[in-house]
Parts: sequence; structure tokens; C-alpha cells
Amino acid sequence: MLDYDLNERGSVSLYEYLYQRIRDDILSGSIVAGEHLPSKRGLAQHLGISVITVEGAYDQLVAEGFVRSVPRRGYFANELPRAATVLRLKDAADRDAGSVAPGRAFVPVSDLPKTSLDGARLWQRALKTVLASESERELFAPAPAQGTARLRRAIAAHLRGSRGMDVDPEAIVIGAGAQLLDTMLVQLLGRERTYAVEDPGYLRLTRIYQACGCDVCHIPLDAEGPDLHKLEKSGADVLHLMPSHQFPTGRVTSIARRYALLGWASQRSGRYLIEDDFDCEFRLAGKPIPPLAAIDAPGCVIYTNTFSKSLSSALRLAYMVLPDRLMERYRQELGFYASTVSSIDQIVLAHLLETGEYERHVRRVRKRARDARDALVAAIAQADLEDRVRLEGADAGLHAVLAIRTDLDEHELLRVLGMPTGCVSALADHLWCAEHGVDDGICHLVVQYLMLEKEMGGELAEKLRTIL
Repeated sequence: MLDYDLNERGSVSLYEYLYQRIRDDILSGSIVAGEHLPSKRGLAQHLGISVITVEGAYDQLVAEGFVRSVPRRGYFANELPRAATVLRLKDAADRDAGSVAPGRAFVPVSDLPKTSLDGARLWQRALKTVLASESERELFAPAPAQGTARLRRAIAAHLRGSRGMDVDPEAIVIGAGAQLLDTMLVQLLGRERTYAVEDPGYLRLTRIYQACGCDVCHIPLDAEGPDLHKLEKSGADVLHLMPSHQFPTGRVTSIARRYALLGWASQRSGRYLIEDDFDCEFRLAGKPIPPLAAIDAPGCVIYTNTFSKSLSSALRLAYMVLPDRLMERYRQELGFYASTVSSIDQIVLAHLLETGEYERHVRRVRKRARDARDALVAAIAQADLEDRVRLEGADAGLHAVLAIRTDLDEHELLRVLGMPTGCVSALADHLWCAEHGVDDGICHLVVQYLMLEKEMGGELAEKLRTIL
């Protein structure tokens, strides 16, 4: 039986403390691979806590890949690569210290979700406050190539609170959107390299790398994340991935695969992993999945994120965190650039982060997404569709996949459903290579919670009931 002194947890919640202790015991080898963990009820009685608390800790461990759940048998510790026993994850503190999700497609203003309009109004209010209260000398001073020191400090504090990352503000580079930073990374790493992207994935990445003159290869996914065998055979030098919530499949890269990917990157000089952490703070159940960068001992992870979607698609505000050796190269080779984001916009964003307004906005976004998710799940159950319709990755972030048993193909089903633009898309539309698709006789549709909105879940379920 696992023995933990719950009095040592300090201000950490019971479920989070239990999750951390079991996780660290697996990492250290105290809980060996394959070990059968106590039942939820048995551990709850032993520690004098609720079954719900144990269930929450176990669910988080399963989501991150430390533990697997076997029906009617219980929970078992997963085997991790040997390097995992040396490293310990940094703890993410406040799950509500929000972050962001990048814009994935253009939609008309009339079709923008309420979140974008709320973010725009938040920005307008902050802009008025900043213009009225901040020094003109600071507002109109040219920003350094990396971005203003004030915003970089605010982002570093934000990452420390929301993602458990101890980041030096001097390692942060701010840019006008993720696409610009992706292009800048090609300049930094070299066009002669081969860049790998996930497939299915964000198709624009392929086009960006190709437009930069790079060779691009596409790596299929398995249940644990990017297929390591295919990656090793591809000859890639750089892998661009979304480990905490993959778009569009919604999969979470397991902790074992994360260490294996770090091992791949560290095997040869010049290999890098570009971590796109696009909706890290919008996990709808449990703790946010820790970033790959938090366990990056070799210094081969480039962490990227953006504020565009959580505030407004009209705002092009993104940042990356560079490893030390790349930061030095950036200063030498790209430090001549003028900042691509206005000083005023940077100060407004810093103001939102410093005052907590951004965190409160993210909590509202998360609640709206959770309400839309709950309404859809309830509508599917009410329409008696649970044997034919399954919502995959429902808790992982701002989108999920509807797996539907039907004779219709994805595009025919979309046409019959007739849902608004951007609300639902075919998983096949996010494939670059058709052979990387899933041929399981099931229709897969990607549902965007914030475009769906709460009241539309019933409409979608009713249409599915009629069709099926």
C-alpha cells in the first residue's frame, strides 16, 4: 500500500499532492514498471481521503501516460525510458493562470465565437487604461528585437505559474504571430535541415516550411504520440509537435514517448523539438499536461505559444523560449531585426498579465468550453446515441473528435449536418498524406467547443440521431 503523509502537502490540493507523489515514485523507480497500484477505494480508505480524490489523481496519471487503466483489473504503472528515472517534472502551480490557443483557420467576423469578441473588449479596455496611465516614453519607445523587457518578464512569471517552467526572460522572443516565429526558426536553424510535422496536423506548417525552401516529412501518430520508428527512419533534424493536446486528434503524448523523443533529439547535434503548446491551459478536467520543455535536460526543446485566439484573432502576439545555445545564435544572427510587435501592444499585454485580467479571462473561456462540452455529451446521451457516437479526447482542450459509426463518409456527413462554418470539420481534411488516415470504418469529425457554443450541442445530437 502507498504511504504518503498528507500533512506535508502545504497549500497543494489533496488530489494534486497525491498525483505528484505517485508520479515522482514512478519516475524514481520506487514504483516499478507493471506494478499494480492500489484500488481507488482501498487507497482512499488507507489515506483517509475520498474516492473522488484518488480517482482524480489516477485520471491525471493516466492522461499523462504514467499509469494505464485495465478494465476490471485496475491501474498499473507504465514502463518509462531509463532517462526518466533521472529527471523529475516541475510542478505546474495554478491551472487557472491561463494561457492560450492559436488561431487555426480564418472565419468571417459574423461567425466569430463569443470568446473572441470578449477578448476584443478586454483588449479595448486595457488599451484605454494603458494609454491613460502609462508613460508616453515607454509606450512609444522602440522595442528591442526580442520584445520589451516588461512583457518578457510578465510572460516568464506567467509560465512559472501556469506551466511550472522556470524561464529566463532573456530567453524569450516575442513576435507577430506563430507563423512569423516559425519562419524565424527556419532562419535560425537552417533551411538545409529536414523538418518533420505531425500528420494529421496543422497543414499550414507544411506550407510554411516548404515556402522557406525546406524539405518536409510527415510523421503519423500512434496511441502515444508521434510514431518514433517513422521519425527515426525519416532522416528529420527537427520535429514540430503538439504534445499536450495534438491538433486535430486531441491526443496527449505519453510521458514515455516524451522521454523517447528527447532521447532522439539528443542523439545527434543539431536536432530539435519545437513544442507548440497551443491550448495548454484549457484542459477541461484535472491538471494541465506538463510541457515537454519542463523535462528538457538536454536543451533541445524550443517552446512556442501564442495569445492570438484566447484574446482575438486580430491580435498577432506570440512568443518562443529558446535554449541557451540557440539564444546566443539568435542574438548574433537575428538580433538586427526590429521588433515585429508594437511597443503599445506589448505593454497592453503585459498589463493584462500583471493585473490578473488575462487569467480571469482564461477562466471564463474554460468555463464556456466546458459548458459546451457538457451540453454535447448530455445531448448525445439523451438522443440515445452512445452506442454509435463517441466523443474522444473530450477533456483535453478546446476541441475533441466525434467518432461516429455510419455508412456515410466524413464529407457527406458534414454536408448533411449543415453545421456553421468552423464548428465541425472532417479529420481527413487535416491529413497531408492519405495513408496516415485511420481506416476503421468510423467517421471522425473534429468539434471546436468555442465555435459550437452550449446551445448547439442539442442541435448537433438531434441531427445525428435523425441521420443515424
